[in-house]
Amino acid sequence: MEREQLNFALQHCDPEALNQLCRRIENEARVERIKLPTAQTLLVPVADPINNGSFYGGEVLVTSAITRVNGENGWAMVQDDRPELADAVALLDAAFAASVCTDAIIALARDGEACVRNQVDLDSAKAEATRVQFDLL
Repeated sequence: MEREQLNFALQHCDPEALNQLCRRIENEARVERIKLPTAQTLLVPVADPINNGSFYGGEVLVTSAITRVNGENGWAMVQDDRPELADAVALLDAAFAASVCTDAIIALARDGEACVRNQVDLDSAKAEATRVQFDLL
């Protein structure tokens, strides 16, 4: 698994498993909070198909954090005001960079990816149930 995939995948895994792994890393490694979780808004750019330009379509609330594990920095940004989740994901990102509990982090991220796939499948099934069958006419 690539490090770039961790942020999204870890946001969707079991919160209790996420917290347990964070506690384990805090016991095994040197952890420093560089930037405590902070809520902020981001402007969302939207492509303008007419002028081939862009404009800002609105704002999104996010929470970001930076953590260092054994000298390696980790970063997270999660949607909404969720400081605990941002802190945990930043810690795991830094631990991954520092090669601390890498296999456990990857396993947890894979679980998060599976949860996302399951949700997409459920949403697709709901949408498919509303499909109109015109060949019966």
